[in-house]
Amino acid sequence: MTERTVGYIGLNHHHTEPYLATLGELPVAVTCACEPDCRFDADAVDGLGDVPIYRDPTMLLDAEAPDAVWITLPNRDAPGVVEAAVDHGIDVYTEKPAGRTAADLESLAATVEDADATVGVSYTWRGHPASRELRERAAAGFFGDVRAVEARFLASQLAYRDSDHYLFDERASRGGIAQWLGIHWIDLLPWILEDPIVRVNASLTYGVDGVDVEDGAVLQFELASGALGTLQCGYYLWEGRYDTALSITGTDGRTTWDPMGDYFGFDDETTVEIESCREAHASTPRRYLTYEYDLTPGYGGGFGLDFARQFLDACDDDSVDVPADLSDALTVLRVLDAAYESADAGEWIDVRDAGRVPEVLR
Repeated sequence: MTERTVGYIGLNHHHTEPYLATLGELPVAVTCACEPDCRFDADAVDGLGDVPIYRDPTMLLDAEAPDAVWITLPNRDAPGVVEAAVDHGIDVYTEKPAGRTAADLESLAATVEDADATVGVSYTWRGHPASRELRERAAAGFFGDVRAVEARFLASQLAYRDSDHYLFDERASRGGIAQWLGIHWIDLLPWILEDPIVRVNASLTYGVDGVDVEDGAVLQFELASGALGTLQCGYYLWEGRYDTALSITGTDGRTTWDPMGDYFGFDDETTVEIESCREAHASTPRRYLTYEYDLTPGYGGGFGLDFARQFLDACDDDSVDVPADLSDALTVLRVLDAAYESADAGEWIDVRDAGRVPEVLR
């Protein structure tokens, strides 16, 4: 991989410093940056270095013309900047979900498909070796007919977070815990199973005064195969704490996994439990796969670094696929559209119908 120049757009973000640490492990040079919010002190960002700081993304794209840009902007603003970068022939790595709604990305996805630039979306849990292992087992039929999936993503309360940040502003972000953290499992479970979510029934709670996005959410969903699933997520816990789980149960096998551990970090180990009903596994029907982490700086540690490296490889080589692209982002946003519509309507919503204007109103 040859060294590439990178522009960083969107410094006022929780993931900026971790991403800069990841970039520091790659053959790239961050040569410029942009933060549209003039109130934000760019000098306070660790790992950025002495680079020119722009207040307008288009000015950066025009003046610097980097090989690629890393974007961590509000969901509201990301699609326009992604499109501008693609129009400049610049590759893009963007924070998920890359837009507020699916409608924000539909025309952009068509533009990107016809462009020379490469666009990747940061669904880094796809790069975890445990995720890849489970995907391979699912493809090989380990689970048999999948009947149920469960997911949980609980995090520390908003009292321990900067709830004045735009992440918790409905106009900038559209949603709260479901769109910020629950979204990881909304992407990952269907990816592991190669089985998309087709229907959603959701309930949301707004438990924090002055915050207009949900701090709690429960989603029931149905996969294309007919399997049923649930996702519970919320800002409920003590400072710094997490409680996560993924579970897949089929007629032939099952798995459970706590991806995060009690505290966020990738400097110890994680264990996946698998259990089989098949005769071939009768001697040891329950097994534990333990993955030890190699301490690596940056977002997602070593597997986040591999994810970013694959994106850069895809920029250099058309035969390499990006690990997640705008079509994947669109898939997730359509599920979220259905979830928020379901919460408003109090009923199940088909994902393919979410956000569509009835013919009579067009």
